[in-house]
Amino acid sequence: MTLAILYESEEWSNVYLRDYLMNKGFEVLFINFEKAEFNEAILDKVTLLVNRIFPSSYFRGHLKTYYKGVDFLRELNEKGIPMINSFEALTYDFDKELVCKTLRANNINTPKIYCTSKDFSPDKIKFPCIVKPNIGGRSSCTAKVENTGELMEFLKTLPPIEFIFQEYIKSIDNYTLRIEVINKEVFSAVKRSIDEKGISSYHRGAVYEKGFELDKHIEDMVMNALDVLNIKMGGIDVIVSDKGPSIIDVNATSNFSKAFVDYLQKNPLDKMGDLIIDEYLKIRESAS
Repeated sequence: MTLAILYESEEWSNVYLRDYLMNKGFEVLFINFEKAEFNEAILDKVTLLVNRIFPSSYFRGHLKTYYKGVDFLRELNEKGIPMINSFEALTYDFDKELVCKTLRANNINTPKIYCTSKDFSPDKIKFPCIVKPNIGGRSSCTAKVENTGELMEFLKTLPPIEFIFQEYIKSIDNYTLRIEVINKEVFSAVKRSIDEKGISSYHRGAVYEKGFELDKHIEDMVMNALDVLNIKMGGIDVIVSDKGPSIIDVNATSNFSKAFVDYLQKNPLDKMGDLIIDEYLKIRESAS
């Protein structure tokens, strides 16, 4: 019986999480999905699978993950191999359109999706709008466009994957909120600046602010969303407009740089590791 971390990018966060679990005395299979050849002998050893494959895999050239990762994890789920986060959470992580539809169906504010690449029509879109990959992250191939002309020019630069065309929501203070939750507790909440092009992203040089009190209404909305999406640990991006807060992105596989952890002065990966250990021990105890 062992823990397995399935990853596609050898990020600092993934290596840290592996080492944290091993230093706690647990055997960890560290499996690169892009390179691994799987067989029943390997899978039979896995008691709990920690999913660390990222929806942004396409933009690192990790096409095996992008095109086959969800189907592979579906097979493991059907075999009854427990996962954290859940397989259901993974399906949301790899489908922004599904996230928005699910949250809106549960009366949680999120931007309207005018159309996708599959049913694209400029006539359906109200400007300005946000264009971004349906499966993606780290603000790759993401833009705010002001009119049809800008949209058509931007479309010429995009790769042949599915995109969504989404309502633009204007922030009241030129910030978004990034809220990390682990096991139903807010671990951290930071403000992240929006750049002159209307995008808020660490990968585009956003400035962070911390040390503020998170509004209880926003906290409750975030917790409700994670419950709906069956996510035990993840990050939610919120924007506050003059009409109130809306969830603009959900991350079921939060990634953390060492610089961000140093900025927080506390490490979410330790807390995530402890949750993984608790889940693993529960499974092992129930099996004995």
